[in-house]
Amino acid sequence: MTNIKIVIGANFGDEGKGFMTDYFSNQAAMQNENCIVVCSNGEAQRGHTVTTPDNIRHVFHHFGSGIFNNAHTYLSKYFILNPMIFCQEWKELNEIGFIPKVYVHPLCKISTPFDMILNQMIEEKRSEDRHGSCGVGIYETLKRCHYPKYNLCLSQLFVLGSDDIRNLLYRIRDEYFLEKLKEENIDINKSEWDEIVYSIGLIDRYIDDIYFMKDCINKCGDEILCHYANIIFENGQGLLLDQNNGTYYPHLTPSNTGVKNPLEIIGNTFPKEKINIETCYVTRTYITRHGVGRLEDECEKADINRDMVDYTNVPNPHQGTLRYGFIDIERLIQRVLEDFQLIAEQPYPYTNCSLAITHMNEYLNDDVWGMNYDFDKTYFSYGETREKVREREKMKY
Repeated sequence: MTNIKIVIGANFGDEGKGFMTDYFSNQAAMQNENCIVVCSNGEAQRGHTVTTPDNIRHVFHHFGSGIFNNAHTYLSKYFILNPMIFCQEWKELNEIGFIPKVYVHPLCKISTPFDMILNQMIEEKRSEDRHGSCGVGIYETLKRCHYPKYNLCLSQLFVLGSDDIRNLLYRIRDEYFLEKLKEENIDINKSEWDEIVYSIGLIDRYIDDIYFMKDCINKCGDEILCHYANIIFENGQGLLLDQNNGTYYPHLTPSNTGVKNPLEIIGNTFPKEKINIETCYVTRTYITRHGVGRLEDECEKADINRDMVDYTNVPNPHQGTLRYGFIDIERLIQRVLEDFQLIAEQPYPYTNCSLAITHMNEYLNDDVWGMNYDFDKTYFSYGETREKVREREKMKY
């Protein structure tokens, strides 16, 4: 029986998905079983923080958050590669003593520096009407890859020579990139980006990053998952940012943030009777949101806990300062159960739905969390490390 965990953010992200991925991978390690973490959506915009009991801390962007427990990483076809961020994070992990084992689907799309620059220039132009993008070019990468002439995916790195890749990058810069700027009425010559875009070393450094990344990964498909006793799908973002959530348009992420992607990979890879699936939805005791967009029950940080410090979600020029809100547990449970219904409707004999509640050391409203709710299992976190998670069976308050 293969044990599968699907870790999903229940809100706008920043709930503790990396924390729970680390927790589940640690359980596998304690049982001396192998484990692989699947990044099943998004790109390096994710920032999943893990702190070990001996105070090793890392914010995972391009790798699964189980590395501290020797879990391997699989970047599925739904994940977008960013060679620049990949190389930077790989070196950061090496410096603290970890060498990731990474498998990548050949159809993974690859971001270029021009996607990132285009993303940031468009956001700058929007000014007060910005969408709250992370600035790493996810949406721009997806749009560019719709055009075969400008598409760049992992499989091409194994058939194209460096000159071919360089020529493709020139086409992207001199044709696609400039055309998109024209559509947005942006004049590159009047922008501070001009010298960066046309700098001699930009493409050279990017090609170096591409080949560094290529040497660090193993190209394979979903079948690699069959070699592991424990599989953790680590989703990015949260349910309220799903690309199909019209209520919060246009301040969304261009990906599926719920069970849709993991369910497709599972269905194409495993016999239903040989897997045990736990879908774990993660929430803080309050809600946070990056950037602009709708946020019900918004409040000041001091209304939650004026003394709490978030070392991961620091202010940045694209998304501003982290916003806070009180949680509505009825709406939370409704969206969790609506997402889980996609699995419940399938003929899987072994499935359950759990809720992980993190940041309970920062804010706890008994009037909210004292109500009855029905999950197969509930996890509570009072601190930042896996040792401080108290696992309880199904509870009734």
